[in-house]
Amino acid sequence: LAALVLSSSAAQAAPELKAVSLDDCLKLALQKNLDIRIAYFNPRQSLSQYRQAFAGYDPSIGMSARQNFRTSAGVGNPGDFIPPGGESWAENYSVGLQGLAPTETGLRYSLQSGMTRNNNVFFATPTRPEINSGFFYSPFVSLDLTQPLLRDFWIDSTRMMVQVNKIGIGRSEQGARRQVITVVAQVALAYHDLIAARENVRVQRKAVETAERRLAEQKKRVEVGALAPLDEKQSEAEVYRAKADLLQSEARLGDASTNLRNLINDDLGGWDNVLLNPTLMLTAEPVAFDKKDSWHKALTQSPDIVDARLQLDSQKVRLKFTKNQLFPQLDLLGGYGVVGAEPSFGMALQDIEDRKLPNHFAGMRLNFPLNNRNARETHKQNKLEQERLLLSYKRIEQNLMRDIDISIRSAKTAFERVNAARKQHEFAAQALDAEEKKLANGKSTAFQVLQIQRDLTSSEASEISALSDYNKELYRLSQAEGDILNKLGIVVDIR
Repeated sequence: LAALVLSSSAAQAAPELKAVSLDDCLKLALQKNLDIRIAYFNPRQSLSQYRQAFAGYDPSIGMSARQNFRTSAGVGNPGDFIPPGGESWAENYSVGLQGLAPTETGLRYSLQSGMTRNNNVFFATPTRPEINSGFFYSPFVSLDLTQPLLRDFWIDSTRMMVQVNKIGIGRSEQGARRQVITVVAQVALAYHDLIAARENVRVQRKAVETAERRLAEQKKRVEVGALAPLDEKQSEAEVYRAKADLLQSEARLGDASTNLRNLINDDLGGWDNVLLNPTLMLTAEPVAFDKKDSWHKALTQSPDIVDARLQLDSQKVRLKFTKNQLFPQLDLLGGYGVVGAEPSFGMALQDIEDRKLPNHFAGMRLNFPLNNRNARETHKQNKLEQERLLLSYKRIEQNLMRDIDISIRSAKTAFERVNAARKQHEFAAQALDAEEKKLANGKSTAFQVLQIQRDLTSSEASEISALSDYNKELYRLSQAEGDILNKLGIVVDIR
């Protein structure tokens, strides 16, 4: 672990080493990654929008109260008895419930109840000189129904929004799943970048130690006259070159640790002096690739392709609605009600209960727009949008197949690079050993040994890079397939 500590000249205090496995990082990312936490709000908002769409079925209640007052003058021919003028008033009270019925036919209803009360005045006449006055009650109850037969019959705006927002829940869940997959892949890649950075620090630190040891040996040989002073200067230059490479590798290690910390934590400042130390070692396990199987996975479970299918389903609902709006409005009307008419409120209510004065009606209403330009153009635009979405769906399919094809080829190449770099490393080590023996026998030079030492360090770094790239390509392939969560054993509840 000491090899992971940054140089004291580059940091004020030694960082705290924190050993983490890939599973640890993934669990932390699922809990604390800010992008994932933000994405989880979208399904909840979509669920709220879906529930909101049912507001179209919420009934509305209306109430009213009104009093009318009127004064009338007496009328009659000259010489005849002219009745005196009179005053009349009426009170109207009503309450109603109306709305769209939660059916699949667009039925609308209106339930009304109320009462009219007015004064009952009998003017005096020659045969009836008394003036009688009183109240007259007329309560009523009625139910009116409107059933569309063409427009709004197959689908109306409320049913359209309910269906579209229901599909929207699935789309938002796929969006959140896409974000989870993206972050999980980023964590896996960053974790392997950190491993590679740690191993490069180890290699560069070993190169510094070797260069310093060789410089000490060269100084002794220069002192006894076995080597020229120029060889010593070359060794000193190699020490400082190796130290510069080490500082650069340590900086990359710090960057890799910061990048991973940013992905798995929501308080980067709290981990400011923490250097993550991955517990995993780089390996290269051979994998049998099946391009057709990978294509099948991607085209059935990738969030991008699932979301594109849901978007097409949503557009089909909109297209169905705009097509139905091309028809004229033809409604079937019907209603039934009962009224009461008595000078006593109790007697008037009895009329309602006995259905003494029923009434009903039936009819049809036709509204035929002469041009209907708005509906025609809206439907045309939705048809064009559906064609565009179909092409977009095809493009997503093609891009996924392309990405998988490239990922498989890259993974195969990376695996071959691992084997080649491993062999290169082995042969470079053998070449250095042979050259050092030649130098000891006076058959080589210090400069040649330094060159081969650089080749050995470079080949070891190349092997680390190849191992890291191979594992990263496997994760990229799983990400393109939409199968990386299954590969890593991650189960998430988007809702």
